[in-house]
Amino acid sequence: MSHYEKNWLIITSGAAPVYQESNFNSPCLTEAVFGESCQILDQDENWFRIKCEDEYEGWVNAFYGHMSPEKNTPTHVIVFPNENRYYDPKFPFGAKVTENLPGTIQITDTLGLDQVIPVAKTLLGIPYKWGGKTSLGIDCSGLVQSVLKICGLEIPRDSTQQRDFFANDKIQMDAAEPGDLHFFGKDGSVTHVGFSTGGKGILHSQGFVKEESLDSGHKSVNEKLIDIYLSTYTIQRKFRP
Repeated sequence: MSHYEKNWLIITSGAAPVYQESNFNSPCLTEAVFGESCQILDQDENWFRIKCEDEYEGWVNAFYGHMSPEKNTPTHVIVFPNENRYYDPKFPFGAKVTENLPGTIQITDTLGLDQVIPVAKTLLGIPYKWGGKTSLGIDCSGLVQSVLKICGLEIPRDSTQQRDFFANDKIQMDAAEPGDLHFFGKDGSVTHVGFSTGGKGILHSQGFVKEESLDSGHKSVNEKLIDIYLSTYTIQRKFRP
């Protein structure tokens, strides 16, 4: 690969799908979000192999951004819906912008542990989207990663990596505080993750972002999740005050 004078792809789409290979028929792995600075690692015609800000690597089509010799320098990040109580498709949840738009906080601010569930609740009703990380559509681990990042904790992208990240922080389900993580799967492998809203309550993306319960006696119980429940982990120790 030749050396790039322009080493960065700055995302200009609300969300840019990142693929396993340099074609639209390969699996979508994740998304890069508006304003994100993605390091260009390689090029295949009009495709770039990139490293996202969360270290995730994959291929993105060139038309989702513009090349730059320097990283983007955003000042604000979209965290809350706008004055009309919805997320703008151009600037979805997690978008990094250079102006103080409605719904933003300064990029240097982090909201803290006690805002994990309040922030996640702003995404209730957002449709599930494989590989999604924004209010345009979000998957289970994308919801967890994106909300925690806003609140001040950077964790890996995939649910299996997320469980490994919290490996030393396992707790009983009943002991879960709001923001702690419930993991699900089969034969020990993780297939799903969601936030505890306290104990057996869960806020997660499955079909859409919703609140349910892992208590078989609760009116909003999700029996299928109870059947594949694996473990619960506290996020409290990883947060720095």
